[in-house]
Amino acid sequence: MDHLESIVEIKNVVFSKFINKIIPLINYKAKHNLGVLHGVDKNIRNVKGYQLNFNTPTNLFYWNYIKSEIERIYVFYKTKFPKLMSSKINQIDLLKYSPGGKYEIHTDHFTTSIRALSIIINLNDDYKGGDLIFTDQSEKEIKRLKLGKGSVVFFPSNFMYPHSIQPITKGTRYSIVAWLQ
Repeated sequence: MDHLESIVEIKNVVFSKFINKIIPLINYKAKHNLGVLHGVDKNIRNVKGYQLNFNTPTNLFYWNYIKSEIERIYVFYKTKFPKLMSSKINQIDLLKYSPGGKYEIHTDHFTTSIRALSIIINLNDDYKGGDLIFTDQSEKEIKRLKLGKGSVVFFPSNFMYPHSIQPITKGTRYSIVAWLQ
C-alpha cells in the first residue's frame, strides 16, 4: 500500500449545526498565538488558538461535544484501517488563521506528546490560501488538499507525514485539530 492512502479526506461530513456552534467559540477563545517546541515563532507558526482543557464546565461541555463529533466521523477511517488501535483523544486545539496565518512544514509526533493519528476538521471555506500540503522527506510537495467546509482529514502523526498549512491570503480559516494516542 502506498503510504499516501493513509491520508484520508472525508468531504462535507461535519454538520452545519456543529460548525455554527464552534466558530463563535473559536472567536471567543483563540486569542493567543500558539507556539512550537521552542516557544512562539510567527515565522514558523502564525495562528491564534486555544488548547481545550477541562478547567471549566463550558470547556468540558465543548470537549465532549467535539469528541463525539470526532468519534462519529472516525468510524469511516477505522473501517479503512481496522488494525489501528488508537481511540483516545489526547488533545483538541481550536484554531483561527487570519491573513498571513500559516504553519511551516512539521510533523505532529514528539517525544513529549504521543500522537498516533492527526485529525483536522475544517469549519469554513470562505478564505483564500490555507491549503494543507504534505511533503516527502526532502520537503517536495506530494499531496495538496484544499479543504472545504465541513471536511475532515485523518493521517498518521509520524515522521512519514510532514505537512504544512500555506499562508492565508484573504479571509479567516477556522479549524479544529485533534490527536489520538
